[in-house]
Amino acid sequence: MLNLIESFEFLRKFPIARYDIIKSEEDLEKLDFPYYMKVSISGHKTEEKAIFRCKNIEEAKKNFNFLRKKFNSEIIIQEEAEGIEMIIGLKKDKVFGKLFLIGFGGIFTEKIKDVSFRALPIDRKEIEKMILELKFNSLLFSRKKYNISKFIELALNISKLDISELDLNPVMLNENNAVIVDARLET
Repeated sequence: MLNLIESFEFLRKFPIARYDIIKSEEDLEKLDFPYYMKVSISGHKTEEKAIFRCKNIEEAKKNFNFLRKKFNSEIIIQEEAEGIEMIIGLKKDKVFGKLFLIGFGGIFTEKIKDVSFRALPIDRKEIEKMILELKFNSLLFSRKKYNISKFIELALNISKLDISELDLNPVMLNENNAVIVDARLET
């Protein structure tokens, strides 16, 4: 499994929330606050206490020193992306072959398990059907406008990757774009 920075590098042709690698406390002023600080590990960052939202330089320095002591890994800061959290995934299955999933991401992935699966290959129409299968799809078509077309485009392009496993969670979907915020993948 690739770590976060390696995963972002592999996915560099896709929209990724802007990030910078942090080497020292002096690097902490690269982006405007608030931003997220996280460790470049392949595991779940929330469960590992490897991600923090930083609202000011004091919080950033405290979190940076905590992460540097706890983990032997690179640390990044990442712009805060707005929108609704979605998930895109790929996995090889012994029975069905390559499986593709989309759904509501972030903490919703485990809590409400609102996802849709397909065996690959798939096309744009099939991804549209998958979205309509989500129990809470009405959130995507509410008064707030989400660029579902960008999400479908991203999902379709991800579905064509020749990799063993991928977990993009979350992908922040907003009115302008669908932006990858976190990624775990195995080539």
